[in-house]
Parts: sequence; C-alpha cells; structure tokens
Amino acid sequence: MNKLKYLPILIYKEYLQILKDKSVFILCFALPLLLVLIYGSAIRMEIKPVSVCIVTQEQNSLTDRIVKEFLLSDYFVTQNTPDFIKANEMFKDEQFKVLIHIRNAKKKDISSSPIEIEVYLNGVESQLASISLNYINQTIKSAFTKAGLSTSGYSVNIRNMFNEANESVWFLMSGHYVSILTLLCMFLGSFVISREWDRKTIETLCATNASATEIVLSKIIVYYVLTVFSIFILLVTGQWLYKTPISGSIILSFVSLFVYAFEMLCFGIFLSAKIKSQFNCAQIAVVIGFLPAVMLSGLIFDLRAVTPIISFIGHILPPTYQVKAMRILFLSGGQSLYIMFNILLQFTIAVILIALTVRQVKKDCK
Repeated sequence: MNKLKYLPILIYKEYLQILKDKSVFILCFALPLLLVLIYGSAIRMEIKPVSVCIVTQEQNSLTDRIVKEFLLSDYFVTQNTPDFIKANEMFKDEQFKVLIHIRNAKKKDISSSPIEIEVYLNGVESQLASISLNYINQTIKSAFTKAGLSTSGYSVNIRNMFNEANESVWFLMSGHYVSILTLLCMFLGSFVISREWDRKTIETLCATNASATEIVLSKIIVYYVLTVFSIFILLVTGQWLYKTPISGSIILSFVSLFVYAFEMLCFGIFLSAKIKSQFNCAQIAVVIGFLPAVMLSGLIFDLRAVTPIISFIGHILPPTYQVKAMRILFLSGGQSLYIMFNILLQFTIAVILIALTVRQVKKDCK
C-alpha cells in the first residue's frame, strides 16, 4: 500500500489542474454534444423534394397520368414542358436535378413496343442521383398501375450527366480537395501566433518597431507560399491517381483553390491570435474547421436532407460554397457567375479575418 500513498494527492492535483484548464470540459461535455447533433442531423439519406422536369412531346391520358403522379408525390417538385431543347438547357444550368423525357407515348400497343422513358440524372450529386432514381421508378410504376397498364409497357434508360462513367471518386474527390485544404490551412495557421505565446517570444515581437499589420502579413505571406506548393502537390497527386475530369476552366479551378486556401489560412491565424495556445487551437481547428467542412458542407450528405437549422448553419459556412464550386469546375463546367461569386465571397471573408487578426494582435501588444 505504501506504493500508492501519493495516489490521492496526485488525483487531487489532477482535479485542480482540470478546474484551471477549461478546455478539458469542452472535450468531455461540449464536443460529444456537438458531434451527436451534427451526426444525428447531418447524416440523412432521404432527400426530398427533388426538382424534376418532365418533357412530354405527346399529350395523352398516359402522359397526363405520369405527370399527375409526380405532381402529387411529396418527393418531387415537378414542372412540365413539351420543349426538350429548352429543358435540356435548364438542366445544364442546374435549375432542376432530374430531366425525364417521355418518348413515343402515342403508341397504342405498348406490349410489343414499350414506351421509352429517358431519365437524365445530375451526376455531380451522385447521392441525390442514386436515391432519386428509386423514387422515380416507383412513381412511374404507380402511374402505369393506376392507368391499368402493365409495368412491362415501358423501358427506362438512365444517363448520368456530367459523370457518365458513374465514378463515385469523381464526385467525391472534387469535394475532398476542399476538406483536405481546410484541415491543412487551418492547422498550419493555428500554430503561427500561438507558438509565439507558448515560447514567450510574443513580448519580444511586440517590442520591435513593426506594426501589428506587418506582423500579421509577414506570417500570412510566408505560410501562404507553403500552402500554394501544397495545392500543386494535392492536385497533381489527386489527378494522377484518380484522373478526375476538369470540365470547367483550369485557371478558375486554381484561382478558386488559391483564394479558398488563403481564407482558411487567415482563419487559422485568427484563431491562433485569439486563443494563444497551440493545443487549444488544434482542438478548435478540428471542431469548427474540418468537421463542418466534411459533415455540413454537402460534401457527403446532401443539405436538403437535413433539418432546417442544420441546413441554415451549413449554408453560412464557406466550405459549402467552395464544395459546390469545385464540383461545377470539375464535373459539369459552366456557371461562371457562381464561380466568380464564390471567389469574391471567400476573398471578402479572408480580408475580414485579416482585419480581425490585426486588431487582436494590436490589442495584445499594448
């Protein structure tokens, strides 16, 4: 028992240390609560409503029945048009997620020659495409059954637009670049100023004639150069291994990633200036940086399938817009206005973060 005589004293010492270090309480109590809310609210597979456009060039009771079945379903927001060319242009602009083209609906003997139904899915969002296909098949089947026709009287041809090979890695990798950069840049930035506090060199830095703006910009410039090299390594390796197509502008793809990396680096440096502890910064960088970038950005789980409050939180996070921009640039192309909006948004947030960081450093150096 003599070997354990100091155990109660050490336990009491750890208890007192925990009371002084509030981050332990965040890890033990706040983090599990946050993760339960995120996982429980964000991990949903039912996606509704799905926006659908049905092209019916031949109007008859059968096509009316099919359209009506889609209109009555809670799973779809449906519009109907006879113009396939116009509908196809709207589909490419992502005004809806599924295009259904009903062909040869005038046939009277569908047993010998089934009606052709072409379903165009948005392959940029593979989860939505695969799940909505089940909804579509059931709805068409129900329409034929209610019309008193055999379910063998039609054939469905599926085409995955923007991801014709139906490769899940194409859909995921374009978004994974965002999550990897988020983790890399936030971790890289979170140690920059907090390291000065941990090493007790912040006083020396503040004692120089350099302004707070110069101190912050010097750190951003040095670490951003390293980040740019990281982006090249990331893209070259990813494209060489997985051969993800780039349907949009390669220049815009790089510019978009450069601006986003700049923003996340500034975010990490702001946390570093605000928290002043490398250990705490690393924890917070994961909780408010990497996890939301994966769970709440639409990277894996569609934000239309989550509760309204979680969807709202997801739509105010910068990674959400960057993930969508990367999928457009890599898979579908086009939508230049959205890409430019995203670049401007990310850059604006970066400038705000720089201003907040300078203000914090200036306050600490007084």
